[in-house]
Parts: sequence; C-alpha cells; structure tokens
Amino acid sequence: MPVDLYIGPKKHGAPWWQGCLLTLLILVVGAYLAILMLAANGHYISEKIPIPDSFKPTATPTPPPTETAATRLQRADALFIDGQFDAAVAEYNAVLALEPLNDVVYARLVKPLILSRKVDDAVKAARRALQINDQRAENLTALAEALDWQGNYVEALDYALRATELTPNSASAWAVVAEVYADLNRPERALPAAQKAVQLDDNNADAHRNLGYVQEARGNYRGATAAYQRAVQLRPKWAYLYINLARNYRILNNSKDAIATLQQAQKIAPKDPQVYDELGWTYSLSGDSARAIAQLKKAIEVDPDYEVPYGHLGHVYFVQQNWQDAVTNLEKAIQLGGTRLEYFYKLGIAYVNLRDCGKGRPWIEKALQVNSQDTAVQGALTWYQQHCEVPPSPTPRRK
Repeated sequence: MPVDLYIGPKKHGAPWWQGCLLTLLILVVGAYLAILMLAANGHYISEKIPIPDSFKPTATPTPPPTETAATRLQRADALFIDGQFDAAVAEYNAVLALEPLNDVVYARLVKPLILSRKVDDAVKAARRALQINDQRAENLTALAEALDWQGNYVEALDYALRATELTPNSASAWAVVAEVYADLNRPERALPAAQKAVQLDDNNADAHRNLGYVQEARGNYRGATAAYQRAVQLRPKWAYLYINLARNYRILNNSKDAIATLQQAQKIAPKDPQVYDELGWTYSLSGDSARAIAQLKKAIEVDPDYEVPYGHLGHVYFVQQNWQDAVTNLEKAIQLGGTRLEYFYKLGIAYVNLRDCGKGRPWIEKALQVNSQDTAVQGALTWYQQHCEVPPSPTPRRK
C-alpha cells in the first residue's frame, strides 16, 4: 500500500481561469517589451491615427525678431545715399518711432525731406532736432539749410554761422554758409566759405555742390561745371546734382551734354518730375518743340501738382502761337502757386491774341505790380495798348 508522505490537510487545485489570465499577462508584457526593443532599434513603424482638428493644439507662430533702431538707421542712411529719398524719410521716421528723442535722426531726416521738395517738413524736423539738443553743430547746420531752401536767408545765416562757431572744422556747416551767402547775393563771402568747405573735406558732396552753386552765382559757369561734376562723382544717385550740372552745360550752350546728363538722371530717378521738366526745357531752348512737349507732359503725368512744367509747357505753346494751350497751361501753373513774372505777362498777351482783352488786362496789370521796369513787361503793356485800347474819337468840327 502506498504511503502518503504529505502530513496535514490536503489542498484543493487552483481554478482554471487563473492560469489563463497569468499566461495572457505574460504574453502582453512580452509583446510590449518586444515593441520597445524594435522601436529603440528603428524597426518599429507606427501608423498615426488622425486627430480631429478641434483637438489639435493651436500653433503659435514665432514672432519675427524686432529690428533695433541702429539697424533701421543704417538702412535709412543707405537709402539716402542711394538717392531713394522718400524711402529714406520713411525709415528715419521708423527710427524716431523707436527713439523719439534722438536728435541725430531728426537732423539726418532734413536733407532727404528737402530733396523730396518737402521743405516745410524739413524745417520742422530741424527745429525739433535743435529743441532736443542745441549744442550739436549738425542740428544747427540742418536748420540753416532747411531755412535757406525755404527762403529765410537771414535766419539761415545766423544758424549756419553758429554751427561754424561750435564746430569750426565742419565742412557741412561751411558749405551751408556758402550757399546762404550766395542766396544773399554776397559772393565775396560765399566763395571763401565754399572753398574752405572743400578744403576741410574733399569727399563731401555738399561742399562741392555748394562750391558749384557759388561759382554759378558769380557767373563762372566752367568752374561751376567742374564742381558739380565732382559732386556727381561722389553721389552718383542724386538726381538734383545732374540737374545742376545740366543747367550749366545749357548756359554754356552745350545742349548735347546737358541732354545726355539729364537722360542719365532719368535712369537713376525715373519718378522725379523735375528731371523730365528740365529735359523738356532743354529741348525747348534747343528748338526741339516736339521733344520738349513730350517731356513736359511726362513731368506732369508723374506729378500733376508740380507747377513748373505747366509754366514751361505754356511757354512752348506761346512760342508756337498756340494761344489757347498757352493760356490753359499758364493758368494752371499760377493756380498751383506759380509766381514767375513771365507767367503773368505771357498770359496777358495770349488772351489779347485770343481777342479777349478783358481777361488779358488783369494779367498785364499783375505783371506791372510785380516789376514795372522789366523790359518784357513793358513790351506786353505796349502790345495790349496797341490792340485793346480804343483811341479817342476825333472832335467833330463846328459848322
């Protein structure tokens, strides 16, 4: 008989489902470990289950880095040198939005405003620079230049001389002194100041430009041409320097070089109405009316509010005896603020030739008020009297 060596109560066997559960757990854990090992070795590729848009996190774009004032100032200076004056003005204003008390930026803003024909704004910017810091020669110089272009020569001279006292070696300050003296018709003071500016800084475009301006005012057109050529060499993207140079070529009866210079200016400043106007006027003076009219109309197309091309176009039509078109353009020039003496007397003569003495007389009278001693005005008055004044009837004889 077999002997049962187990001592104690006898145990019953475990339920069958517990074994199954344990086996399943072992299989799941093993599979999970296998997946981790495959993923670690780069062999496991999972398929992403699409997530509804409503559950997706909203992506926040990385904000662009904010440019510093120094970076924008460098860009503004580069645009200014490149002759993009409107763009330079915008950049300088952007810098001022970041640094509203930066007087240096206000001072630098002045010149591109002047060359964009925004002289009143230039004066305001210069005054603001001086208000912030009245001990910087650049600020005094900027205000002097802006006032000179505005026609306030006496006040401009005061600020320019103060700039030279504050910084005696400032070429820019002496250049403005020379320009103001030239506008005050004091060539004996203008020329030494201009020469000193060039001596202080031979690479200063304004110094050479104002030396040319002074020489032109003195009637030394060849000397002016040489100075303007040097200024163009230093600032080849500044169209107004080409205009100065072309004007002196024209005075020297060198229409060929004047036209070529202005055509070059058109390439660097295709949206500058003054360039088209000057080229049209040059064609007019050389007797090419057809090209003159085309260029002057282009100037008006570029800037319909620029009065000078209307006046020049009125002159071309006047010479052609196209009286109606002369009247139209001369009146437009005056409407836009033109005050040139020739506008008035030519308009009067044109009306007389249209047999409208009533409209012609006020313009002749206006010209007489401006300068009654001018030879052309006297000729216009004579023309009016010959064609419009009714001579008195002869006294009848008594029978």
